[in-house]
Amino acid sequence: MKILIRDSSILTMDSKKPFIGKGYIYIDQGKIVALGDGEPQPELEFADYIINDRFIATLPGFTVGIGDIIKYFFRFIEARNIKEIIEMLSKSDLYALVEVVLTSLTANGATSIITLLYNPDPKILSAIVAAASSSWIRTRIMILLDGFKDSSSIENEIRNALKSSKDPEAITKNIVSFGLYVIDEKSIKKMIDIVNSIDVFVYTDATIQQKLHRVFPDIENRKYIIINPTNPHTRCIFSDAASWRYNCGISPYDSMLLNPKKLLQETYRVIDNAEESVLIVSSYNSINHIISPGIIKENSIADIIILDFGEPPYGPIPMTRNAIISEIIDSNFIVKTAIIGGEIVLDNGVLLTISRESIKKAQSIVEDFIKL
Repeated sequence: MKILIRDSSILTMDSKKPFIGKGYIYIDQGKIVALGDGEPQPELEFADYIINDRFIATLPGFTVGIGDIIKYFFRFIEARNIKEIIEMLSKSDLYALVEVVLTSLTANGATSIITLLYNPDPKILSAIVAAASSSWIRTRIMILLDGFKDSSSIENEIRNALKSSKDPEAITKNIVSFGLYVIDEKSIKKMIDIVNSIDVFVYTDATIQQKLHRVFPDIENRKYIIINPTNPHTRCIFSDAASWRYNCGISPYDSMLLNPKKLLQETYRVIDNAEESVLIVSSYNSINHIISPGIIKENSIADIIILDFGEPPYGPIPMTRNAIISEIIDSNFIVKTAIIGGEIVLDNGVLLTISRESIKKAQSIVEDFIKL
């Protein structure tokens, strides 16, 4: 689809030109092919879909993680009861549940979601793949490597889960991906076996970073991310904002912080810098997780959100960079549109990729299990 966004303020997250006061973005075949100040070229007006509103701000979508999305859905239920509930749910129940969570997070501005699962049931993996591919929300499933399963079992579970994709392009376009989280030396060999067999991302704790490099020197040429590094790494994520270092991302284990509004507020509370907080959640997280460009520039994949500041309750406001950033930090915004991989997922506040059936099923799950 050819999409033209015009008359928008643009937070590009590009250091060469971080802000465009009033400009345009043209998207074609999933990528940003043109952007600039002022009016678009006349030929761009023949786009399939035009978004034209002066009081909107366009920026890279938020990337959140690494909490458990299942726990996020059941955040009102005691943790000890969640496992019992999941065992009683069917695969279709879990599919609806995950679809609701993913689209809810996107309605708050998330275009990329990373979720860490501990010893997950294969039906959960399949449900997440199915829901992410059908709702077209960029999702990475991180699996903690431990001593309970061998490498062949984990590899087979990943392969089988990927077969649940509702759209083959969700795999090829990185809408759905898998990551392995290596936290001890005993799991390094297991990780190497899997990485040499299937395409996955590798996350590792800084405590075993040196050992990993000695055993598997080729790791630097792989999709490799360090969590809580002692020295800033090329691709680095901190699970605690208090330890954050410049250019790295922040992805807490707390499932509640999968909500981008809460993550923005918590990040700002700790680092006390509004501009950096927005930059972390919309750009640094995307770049360091290697999941999305985290920038608006020509030839980058179009993972963007459009925030509406034109009417109450959060507008109108002056469309300056400082005013927009301040309102984002205060959660004073409505996500008007979300575009992921060049596809419109949310438009005028309406979620386009979730069925009413899934919403009703999720409501039924809450009603059935809320008393446990």
